[in-house]
Amino acid sequence: MMMFSNPDKSYELIQKLILLSKEQKKPLDLADSYRLLGSYYSDIKAEYKTASDYYHTADNLYRQSKGRKASEGIGAIFHCFGTLEQHQGNYLGAIQQYTQALHVFDSINNLTIRPKTLNNLSTLYSFLKDQEKSEKYARECLMLSEKNKDEYLISVSSVTLASSLIAQKKYDEVISLLNKAKSIALSRKDSYILDLVYLNYGSYYQSYKKDYPSAIGYYLKSSLYADSLGNDYERMRSLANLSESYLLNKQYLQAEKNADKAYSFGEKLGSNDMKYRLLTVLAKTEAHKMNFEKAYQHLLLSSELKDSVFMETNQQQINYLEAQYQSEKKELQINTLLKQRKLYGVITFSAISTILLLLLTIYLRYKITKRNKLITEQKVAQLEQEKQIIATQAVLDGENAERTRLARDLHDGLGGMLSAVKLNLYDMKQGVILEEKDVSRLNKVMDMLDSSLQELRRVAHNMMPESLSRYGLKTSLSDFCANSPNVHFHYFGEERRIEQTLEVMLYRTVHELVNNALKYAKAQNINVQIVQEADRVSLTVQDDGKGFDASTATKGTGLINIRNRVKAVNGTMDVFSKTAEGTEINIEVKIA
Repeated sequence: MMMFSNPDKSYELIQKLILLSKEQKKPLDLADSYRLLGSYYSDIKAEYKTASDYYHTADNLYRQSKGRKASEGIGAIFHCFGTLEQHQGNYLGAIQQYTQALHVFDSINNLTIRPKTLNNLSTLYSFLKDQEKSEKYARECLMLSEKNKDEYLISVSSVTLASSLIAQKKYDEVISLLNKAKSIALSRKDSYILDLVYLNYGSYYQSYKKDYPSAIGYYLKSSLYADSLGNDYERMRSLANLSESYLLNKQYLQAEKNADKAYSFGEKLGSNDMKYRLLTVLAKTEAHKMNFEKAYQHLLLSSELKDSVFMETNQQQINYLEAQYQSEKKELQINTLLKQRKLYGVITFSAISTILLLLLTIYLRYKITKRNKLITEQKVAQLEQEKQIIATQAVLDGENAERTRLARDLHDGLGGMLSAVKLNLYDMKQGVILEEKDVSRLNKVMDMLDSSLQELRRVAHNMMPESLSRYGLKTSLSDFCANSPNVHFHYFGEERRIEQTLEVMLYRTVHELVNNALKYAKAQNINVQIVQEADRVSLTVQDDGKGFDASTATKGTGLINIRNRVKAVNGTMDVFSKTAEGTEINIEVKIA
């Protein structure tokens, strides 16, 4: 884009467009000009308040006009506000704006501006660590861009898709995608895309090849292009990645220097998500210098910032917005089918009223219309059910993603730092002569660190056991049952891995049912049985506890939640229980 390659020239042209649009009294052209001016202040100057004012001016002009171009302008403004929110770290607000943009583009079947929103959504979900959604939106953007023969968006979406694949450790396509983007960028002399290309080359060599010197070289190239653009946001990203590579290469002074520079940009832009990453780098450089107090302060502030960006409620709301968007697309299909049903009724009434002599023809038409009406009603019911399943699945995905993230952060982040503190305290103990009372106090601190580490690992394991993602359902359930009193585990059939969502659902279900049997039913013996066949998997949890009236089973919140989880994966659940006679719960799910 010319705005990134030659921002000063772009600004001059925009000002001329504004004057020309006013002279010719063309409100839509004037709105387009103000929108471009807002993008200049957002993407080049990082002056978000000024950008927002120009976007509002453009939005008012679009809404005063009618027609397809006005609707496209309204959708583009939603996209621009999403970009503003994204640059300021407000990811929930960004998703709300981008989703509104997609609604507008879908309603007018726009396939030219829509890919830009898809690309930004992909980038956003990548920041939120939801790489599957990031890959989905990037691939859709690339497909539409190639269909439109839009070289710029082909290069952008290729880089975005490569970034998502790197984050998922899917490296096969990465180099070909980056080379494609680089070739287009060089032919267009596009410094912005070259900045992104070298940024991702660096990530590839850092993450996959573990070749930190090469990664540093690519990040330095990215930083040079970011400087040439004069874009503080891109400068911040390049410096942040560069500091992390220096840290991995044990160049602590360079890591600290670049992290400090990037952090100053993060302060200026209000980017909390980048600040918490940089504080982690600074904490580790301070720990290397044996300055543990300052390292702890950095780590504590990093944790607070991270919680403000990735709260569980935000994750649930994000998944709800995704489900809402998909449900509203289903709603459009339902409305279309309902209109078809009304049309069939009109055709039938007209035929009966005007062609009385052709009774046989009318009768046959009536039968055809009745059949179509039945098919339409069945489709409406099916789509309504799909809406509910999509919403439930989105909430479950958000819950599982958040459990996994928190467990990983506790174990790898805080756990790693506590272990480092313990090791450094141990080294200090070996090399220093201490008085008896100081030895006792130091040993007490070491014991407290051991207890903290054990409790942290226990909490992380309960949230999302590592054995489930690494070894599968059988091993994780075997470990869980072995560590629970009076619980016996039996596994029959095939031992191949099944879909991760289904494994998580079955594990959480067993966890909840066993805990309920021990806590509320006072069970002395509990049997957990898994039977896995080629096309199905069944779960049975049986206990000899107090039991309950099975006719009231649908009223319990716990069982309702389990039923919803099972229903979300198209499974069935049966409850058999009588008072004082124990309980048996059977769950069966079809698998591919």
